[in-house]
Amino acid sequence: LARRGARMSHPRRPGLPAVMLACALALQLESPPVAADTMDINAVLYKDANCFERADEMVLLDQGCYANRYANLTKAFQLKIVVFETGIQKIDLREYLNDCYPAYLFRPARTIHCGRCESFVGGFFVQTSLRLRSSTCEGYSCSPLNTAVQSFYSMENCEGLVMENYYYPLQGECMRYNNGSQAFSLPPGYGGKNISQVDFPGNDGCNGVSQRKYSMVDGQCYSLYSNVAPLSFVWQVEKAKPLAVSPATRSASPPGLAWALALGASSLWLPPCGSRRLWAVRLEETVAAARGAGRRRCVRHDGRNA
Repeated sequence: LARRGARMSHPRRPGLPAVMLACALALQLESPPVAADTMDINAVLYKDANCFERADEMVLLDQGCYANRYANLTKAFQLKIVVFETGIQKIDLREYLNDCYPAYLFRPARTIHCGRCESFVGGFFVQTSLRLRSSTCEGYSCSPLNTAVQSFYSMENCEGLVMENYYYPLQGECMRYNNGSQAFSLPPGYGGKNISQVDFPGNDGCNGVSQRKYSMVDGQCYSLYSNVAPLSFVWQVEKAKPLAVSPATRSASPPGLAWALALGASSLWLPPCGSRRLWAVRLEETVAAARGAGRRRCVRHDGRNA
């Protein structure tokens, strides 16, 4: 993604020799994701259409796929920044019947203007603004979110092309995945190097009895034990400054709003030649299977191989 969660192809540049273009593309694809300044979304929720009676406040990842615990009609929602310019900032809101794939879209996107009192989901209203996330940003206007990126590689040992990236918040937010929900966090006592993942299969709100727990090490490469790319993946933690817990996970949230948030946004770099659409469909299917295989190779909290 040029932006996180979006998809970006690489068009040919007029006048650039094909060999030079191929080399430049290869260098870009082989480079692992690095922490960069980005914008997150601050959302203040209200119970009334005039935005007087405040209900909650949360910080969301741009294009994150969040479990919808405000209403029963849809299972997930996603906010995508479409205008970044100060004064006219706009965000698109989408709701989904399962996870945040186009096939599950409940209705067309609705545009929300930052700073205005707008209808949200489940009968709530919202005022939004953008918050910078950067390692050098300090103060309330900065985003407090810590995130993790899961990168899939075309070769073993996390070498070759970076085929796809998935970004997740690490404050314990409840995120939506296919037919279930999951949450990610950085447990204390591991120096911020262990990423904890808890899956709730068949549960919409990260509160089911059936749970699958995994532990991944920041920067460690994992094999997918597959003959089809991607063949390996790695997790990397990106910490914001100052370190803080997202307001969305406060225990003081009113009844019915005690829910956590989630990201499952992905970025996809497509090859410059061939059928990009068919390649993208095949990659999505491959990564979906590979992610399941990869999880089974991670280490559970009880110390056993999952």
